Amino acid sequence: MKIKLLTTIIAGVLLAGCGGGNDNSVDGGGDKDKKTTPVLAFDGAINGMVASYTCADGTSGTTTTKTDGYGFVTVISDTFADKPESCSVVLTVVTPNDYDPDTDLPLAVDMSNGKNMSNVVYTVPKGLLEKGQKIAATPFTTLVDKAIKQSGEANSANVAIDAIIEEVFKDLGINTSIVDPKKLMSDPAATLKALDSTVAQDIVAKAMVLSDVLITHKDNTDISPADIAAVTTTVANDLVKKNPYFPAADEGSSDQIYVDLSDELADKGNFDTAASGTVPPVVETANKNPIVVPDADIPDPENPPVDPTPEPTPPPTGGTGGSGDGGGNGN
Repeated sequence: MKIKLLTTIIAGVLLAGCGGGNDNSVDGGGDKDKKTTPVLAFDGAINGMVASYTCADGTSGTTTTKTDGYGFVTVISDTFADKPESCSVVLTVVTPNDYDPDTDLPLAVDMSNGKNMSNVVYTVPKGLLEKGQKIAATPFTTLVDKAIKQSGEANSANVAIDAIIEEVFKDLGINTSIVDPKKLMSDPAATLKALDSTVAQDIVAKAMVLSDVLITHKDNTDISPADIAAVTTTVANDLVKKNPYFPAADEGSSDQIYVDLSDELADKGNFDTAASGTVPPVVETANKNPIVVPDADIPDPENPPVDPTPEPTPPPTGGTGGSGDGGGNGN
């Protein structure tokens, strides 16, 4: 079975690994000697998001550039590169909205299918990252982050993060004896590629649905991570059942399909129904009639819908001007 959403992201991972591709950062002069770290926004690869990081020593910053057509943005910071375990990360659009008010186009786009991701926020909790490990912000890292925050433990050093990860993936119905959660969350493309196609399909469907659920419920403390996982599992299983070649539209097809259930699952009644294991009728209808994206309309990662580079900063009146502050303001 074809898992097409991997095609663009695999290319991006290879480019990042060998130091090639788009160096999605701006050298502001003062940052030129600092270390760089690529960060991936993944559902498929998401174009148009900025990365903000905060580290335990007070170092923080936000990229001036956005994720490119392969989903990558570069953080320029020695602390983030050397002590990533001390840092948390947030991937978001600069000003969350359904569309750019000036162009009426999405502010962020899933490069695997063109889905509007303008209201998506992905987070990576402190303690999840490891030096030398690839870094990705995904729906799964975000759910783990929510579980940590709702655990009641304020000191990240005391968080039993491995146990929380195990519980989150168990609730999602993902077998951790087959799928390594940390590898999936740090290097999703390579992890999915190595899995049996049925297992990969299940994870891709759950990532899509979970992303929609989190748009509304990520910060809702009245809703537990277990409930979010239950909703995700119920809806994703139904999506695959009704579309057996998901994410392809049909057997052998290069056309892609997706659903956007963020509005339907924002409704508490629909959410509670799905959490109980029953697919709400409105969700069932959406799963029966997914949005079909012809292969010709799949975004080109080399020419992404959202320009990853920032607008030039005009020089001060009477001055000579200057460039941006780089991928991040950290040390």
